[in-house]
Amino acid sequence: KQWYQRRVAITAGIFLAIVGVAFGNLCKGVNKRDISAAFAAARVGSAAIFGNSCPGFDFDSVALSGECKAIVKQATCYGLQAASHYDSDVVNYGQLASDVSNMEELGNLACAQARGCFLQVSAAMEACKAANADFVQDTIDAAESAYKENFEDKAAAFAKSSKGSLLGDLASMALDRFSSADDIQDFIEEHLTEGVKSDASAAAEEAQALAKGWCDDGCTSSTARFLEGIFGHMNGGGCDDASEFCGECQSRAASYFARNQLPCCIEKVVRRGIVAYDYVIANYSEALESYGAAVGSGLSASGLAEAKAIRDRVVEEFGCVSAVYSANRPECA
Repeated sequence: KQWYQRRVAITAGIFLAIVGVAFGNLCKGVNKRDISAAFAAARVGSAAIFGNSCPGFDFDSVALSGECKAIVKQATCYGLQAASHYDSDVVNYGQLASDVSNMEELGNLACAQARGCFLQVSAAMEACKAANADFVQDTIDAAESAYKENFEDKAAAFAKSSKGSLLGDLASMALDRFSSADDIQDFIEEHLTEGVKSDASAAAEEAQALAKGWCDDGCTSSTARFLEGIFGHMNGGGCDDASEFCGECQSRAASYFARNQLPCCIEKVVRRGIVAYDYVIANYSEALESYGAAVGSGLSASGLAEAKAIRDRVVEEFGCVSAVYSANRPECA
């Protein structure tokens, strides 16, 4: 039963990915033809995935009505806006600051409607399952066919053209290891021990409780005000690249914290994250090291060097963020 429920959830996730739910009035200023084109593409995608496994599935009644109507449209509009807003070689903190209000509107909408929308999509998936005992497998097969027809050659071409780079090497390894959805499922089942299942279930419950508390406490808006302030303060001077924190950006962030306290909403999430990280390290460090070694052995010399450079950069940047956070932790109940 648990495996079946996971597969139904995966199928619902495929649908939500097609729609783009992961993205207030966010549609203001967005070209209506672009919105229509996005929905048209989603209809084509849903027909390709669900056309044979669930002929009665109707994209519009599931995604563009009821609990999903507002969030799907607003999410689509945000995605279109963001594509334009961040269309630059270097993203700065000023761009982030000016987009916070849009993220806030989408976040508050998600708090109000995301669960209802997910339940609506899940109900549609259950109806499809009731009409076709092989619905889940048929849908996965259709998704695999769509990938092979539309993306497999592109993925292979990317891997070939990027040979010797980290992404190129990883793409080649993935293509060699996973040639079908069954390969992916076999890999997951090979590593999905009872302990991992139990921890994943507990983590999911913890995440749901944390999200509910976040929404109930109005954390989206209070966090938005803080982020607008700190991003706006950091932008300028020698801090002109949001992908970098150490140095001038770190100094400007520290000066902001001297007069402004980190919201307890954020502190609570950070503390939970640290606890989760410590648990993973204590219980899965050997497995993670083994996976890392396996991946490393498959990389080219240049790909491995790139991976190590990225690791060193991440460690350095994290250290700078951690230093500012540790020096300015708020006192929360």
